[in-house]
Amino acid sequence: MKQRHHNLRLVRPKSGSLDPDRMSEHLSSSKNAAYVFACHPHGVAAQWRTWMEGLMYTTFPALAQTRGWRTLAASVLFWMPLVREIVLWTGCVDASRKTAQLQLQQGRSLVILPGGEAEQLRTKFGEEHIHLKNRMGFVALAVESGTPLVPVYVFGCSDLYYTFDHFFGFREALRKALRICLPLFVGDFGLAPRRGVEVTIVFGDPIPVNMVKRPRHDAAEKEKEHFRDVVKKVHGVYMERLAKLFDDAKDCVGFGERKLVVE
Repeated sequence: MKQRHHNLRLVRPKSGSLDPDRMSEHLSSSKNAAYVFACHPHGVAAQWRTWMEGLMYTTFPALAQTRGWRTLAASVLFWMPLVREIVLWTGCVDASRKTAQLQLQQGRSLVILPGGEAEQLRTKFGEEHIHLKNRMGFVALAVESGTPLVPVYVFGCSDLYYTFDHFFGFREALRKALRICLPLFVGDFGLAPRRGVEVTIVFGDPIPVNMVKRPRHDAAEKEKEHFRDVVKKVHGVYMERLAKLFDDAKDCVGFGERKLVVE
């Protein structure tokens, strides 16, 4: 199933696992049933996420007809005038653990860009690089709530802008110290994305996740270690599923020559 708008299209799994009836069945199974959609790569500006927002209503009507979804956005965006209004208007909430946990407890699904600022800063034109090997937070959210994880790959994201590596060391130090990301990029007309680039967002099958309660700070070390082991195991499965999603879809969407690099 595909939904298209201009140069953007969303593709559901061929298996039907995210078809309306299947999603309605899951979402109605309990008052806090939801999904965690993990999207890669971030891209230099992630404006595709804003474009995607409208198509989510027609691609996943079961979400829109129940408790909806929210997108996690970097905290710094909520400090910036005008930008704050835009991210709120497009359904974003602060990417803190507390906020994410509250959304899942209320049965709202989450759209997460796990690579964050690190992946954003490392975006290279025409290459498929994702920052995932040590990104466990989104998996821990799914484990502690028992929420299915949906791998999502955004083909064409890295082709929207030409990117530059100048002063990377300084910009990386700034990101680590202040959580401020300053990617260097240009489109056809300054900040406007390159014309004619098609962005195809491919959704994989949901990965079932068994709920394991997150240990308290004063819990026994054995309990903490068990939770970490479960998160690592689910993370490993997720990485395999994402790689398979990329390899299975890349020829169909015109990226057959690309290779996925996971850092």
